[in-house]
Amino acid sequence: MPSTNIDESADRLKYTLLCVGVLVLAPVLVRAPQLFDLLLADPTLLYAGLADGLRAGPLGGFPPFPTIDPNIAFTSHALGHRAALDVLSGHIPWWNHFEGVGTPLVGEMQAAALFPLTWLLVLKSGQLYMHIALQVISGVATWQLLRRIGCSKLAAVAAALAFEFNGTFAWLANAVINPIPFLPLTLLGIEILRERVARAKAGGHAFLTIGLAASLYAGFPEVAYLNGLLILAWTLVRTAALPYAERWLFLRRVVIGGIAALAISAPVLVPFFDFLPLANTGGHEGTGFESVHLSPGFLVGLLAPYAFGAIFQLSEHAGFWGAVGGYAGCALVALALAGAAGRTFRGLRIMLVVWVLVTIGISYGFPGSGLIVKIVPGLKLAAYFRYLPPSWEFSLCVLAAFALTDLSRDGASRALRIAVALVALAVIAAIWTTHRHGLSLHGRLALGNAIFLAVVLLAMAALAWRSRSGETRRRALAALLVLEAVVCFAIPTLSTPSRGAVALDGVHYLQANLGFQRFVTLGPVQPNYGAYFGIASINHNDLPIPRIWTDYVERHLDSNAPPILFTGSSRQDSAGPSAADQLIANLDAYRRVGVRYVLAPKESPGQPAFASLAHYVDETPQPALREVFSDKVMRVFELANPAPYFSAPGCTLVADTRNSVEADCTAASSVTRLELFMRGWRATVNGEATPIAQTGEIFQRIALPAGRSTIRFEFAPPFIGWAWAAFVIGWILFAIAFTSFAARSHRQPQ
Repeated sequence: MPSTNIDESADRLKYTLLCVGVLVLAPVLVRAPQLFDLLLADPTLLYAGLADGLRAGPLGGFPPFPTIDPNIAFTSHALGHRAALDVLSGHIPWWNHFEGVGTPLVGEMQAAALFPLTWLLVLKSGQLYMHIALQVISGVATWQLLRRIGCSKLAAVAAALAFEFNGTFAWLANAVINPIPFLPLTLLGIEILRERVARAKAGGHAFLTIGLAASLYAGFPEVAYLNGLLILAWTLVRTAALPYAERWLFLRRVVIGGIAALAISAPVLVPFFDFLPLANTGGHEGTGFESVHLSPGFLVGLLAPYAFGAIFQLSEHAGFWGAVGGYAGCALVALALAGAAGRTFRGLRIMLVVWVLVTIGISYGFPGSGLIVKIVPGLKLAAYFRYLPPSWEFSLCVLAAFALTDLSRDGASRALRIAVALVALAVIAAIWTTHRHGLSLHGRLALGNAIFLAVVLLAMAALAWRSRSGETRRRALAALLVLEAVVCFAIPTLSTPSRGAVALDGVHYLQANLGFQRFVTLGPVQPNYGAYFGIASINHNDLPIPRIWTDYVERHLDSNAPPILFTGSSRQDSAGPSAADQLIANLDAYRRVGVRYVLAPKESPGQPAFASLAHYVDETPQPALREVFSDKVMRVFELANPAPYFSAPGCTLVADTRNSVEADCTAASSVTRLELFMRGWRATVNGEATPIAQTGEIFQRIALPAGRSTIRFEFAPPFIGWAWAAFVIGWILFAIAFTSFAARSHRQPQ
């Protein structure tokens, strides 16, 4: 008998290692061209304005692009890299000196500054490693969850692989994807906790607490919130399936785990909610996205992801790519429909079906969906149509796993036949809707997608109607599910550059000469790559961003720049003044914020957008701008007499860093610092706290005594002390639950 137990344990271990190995190796193999530099995953090449010798990948470019949202570069890569450098040098990245005239970094959230996987960004291909890690965690957590709720081995692995290569991972690569793995991880925690309550055992909070906390640290609160709604629905359904006496105990433990997670997350939540009232949040204000949704004409993209070509390939479909956040695929939807009909876990299956229908319905503006957007708190303030897909993709994967499990018990599943027929009809209806909305489906990729879709549907139909072996059918359907997911995922990768280099001569010039001054760009070193390279740029491309700064930009620097896109090229009115026009008109204002250098593209002479710059430099006697450097991608112009970062009348100043300066004053004076005035900044003079006043609308000033002084500045979000106290309490709650779990487990008979 003992030998049998040993054999069973060995078999379980082999199975576990095999499954984990498959889930780890799958994204590594699919991304191998990028890992081995056959295709280049560095977003700096496409978005920083520094590319030299850029060549497209197999699909051509650019467009198409390898990802929808360029914030893979501007926030996730550039700001994430800056945060990682700060953390690994022993500093908490509360503040970013290199964007605008300073802005919160942890409180900005999209940089995911305190998210451990972000710290991989110090490596050359760190973002690629980070994305692979997110996929692996997603796959392993989903597999564990599906096995925990009784799905078969094959079903769990296939559905986990499908989620590992889901449509959001394929199309988006900025901070939107960071919370995705922690949806299945949190639900795994819910299931473990439920099981322990049912068995009258203590503990079980670990995965719930870690999953929720990691979702918040991951840097995209909209996705964390929307996933949280699905977690809530799952929890309530699973609570209802417990005997009445156990429900409140289960819910109480869930609440404790949730409180512990919120407490552990306090160091990111407190800075975020402190910054939010002071920030410009773009479209996330007022009625937000209450009346915004995708056109039903794009519904075919759920089933045939490349019916509208590759990402931004066809300009006529730019509206689709600018709002969509993922896709499903025919095999996944067909299996999910079949899974909805199973007999086990009826409440959970019904909830998942309702979730998919409601979330897709509100995303595409189905009749009555607007009422849901108004009723659900906070929904209208999130771009739900873009950020809900991870939750309904996951729901479809769980239903597909149920279907594959059901087929192992009933090889002649009638539900599968009905599901395949319904998907075929849905494809026809979606194509009809597309044409009814005046949209066209054309191009080689659209044709290829149509052929692939037809092959998948025909294969599923053959398996549903013709296959006699239930096991053969099950394996073939699992293979089709994974094949579809991997093929659709791989398409954007083929738009990745195959060759190119980042031209850094201009960056090195700025690093050597800029000092504490700032530069403004009209193209090269796009925001927020100043932060990436450690050179201060007054430009920004971020959300949220301090409102006091965006208002200042509009009043004094560039009235035609979109508030959250002060990039040197983005325009509110394309027929209005260019960024170069506004620069030349407002040179004194640029001086006042400490701008020393102006960056323009190498090819700017002769281009209409830069005509005012060329005319000023070439035709003005003794111009305040003169060209001092050029390389393969940029021209650098020096602006005469910029305001110094530190200034104090009657004082000699020696600055060590942006946060420290030595002063020697002949009489009492005051020092002005060209850093954004914001609550949270503290100053000391000779070790004694000194109040900071606001000056020049947005900057800082403190009083100085006569004689020698040592001035120190430090930023920390208000109430961060309480946040750290909550952080400690959260881990104490976690430890108590874990200790209780370990002690109770130790007392269980073996």
